[in-house]
Amino acid sequence: MKTKGYFFNPTQPEMKSHCHLYREHQPEKTSAREVSLFYQFKIDRSSPGTLPIIPDGCIDLLFCFNPSNTFAVIGTSPQHRCSYTFKNDSEYFGVRLLPEQSSFKFKCSTKELIQQQQIPLSDVLHIDHSLLEELENRSTFQERVTYFNSYLKSNLPEVDYERNLITYCLNKIYSTEGQLNIKELACETGYSDRYIRKKFEDYIGFSPKQFSQIVKLQHSVHKLLNHNLDLNDIIEEHGFYDTSHFYKGFKKYMEVTPEQYRYLFNHSFANIDQATISTISQNTKT
Repeated sequence: MKTKGYFFNPTQPEMKSHCHLYREHQPEKTSAREVSLFYQFKIDRSSPGTLPIIPDGCIDLLFCFNPSNTFAVIGTSPQHRCSYTFKNDSEYFGVRLLPEQSSFKFKCSTKELIQQQQIPLSDVLHIDHSLLEELENRSTFQERVTYFNSYLKSNLPEVDYERNLITYCLNKIYSTEGQLNIKELACETGYSDRYIRKKFEDYIGFSPKQFSQIVKLQHSVHKLLNHNLDLNDIIEEHGFYDTSHFYKGFKKYMEVTPEQYRYLFNHSFANIDQATISTISQNTKT
């Protein structure tokens, strides 16, 4: 079962804009099917220590380097936009794993993992304890990326037929930017809707429908913030029936409308009260 590979590159726009000294690096080819992104940032001592996170369908490995306490956690994809807590006066090195990754075998299903925001790495993953120490000993972001890539190469995953099925389905979803339903996947693969849904929940944590909606959301957010497109263009490109359908889907995951989110992002979320937020959509339509 083969299909052309499509690279999914979800983003966390508010993480980029809210933290200090944010850096990121796209993976090299050897880790391209395992890792979506390497990134690093700092949380200042005076910072509130919270960052808004949006659904991305991925699991992140977060390594926290703090003068008094160095540790590692799993950061999961939220089911809707919310704030995650980070430790003050710390540097974080992050590895955003692709949903189809197979290098890291968790002790429970991904569906169970995503019920929590952050979980100690050792609680859910069999991993070499020296990894955290080795990353801490690297003084630069690029050195950490290089080391983690070498770690991946030395721990190549075994062939997993069920994982191959998931990867095939994910590539189909990626290639349509989330505009594919489970019946089409069942027809193409020869497996039942129920079987595919079960495997998605075990491996991805979300149903095919939910994950497709997250992929569609990620593409919509990217175009909303980076291309300054008219909302009607986004609606047409991503197969929404109408404005109401787009708004309903967007607000389900983001808890604000597209206009509100673009306004909040462009104004750095500074001193904006709820009354202001509630009037943004009305003002943009007049």
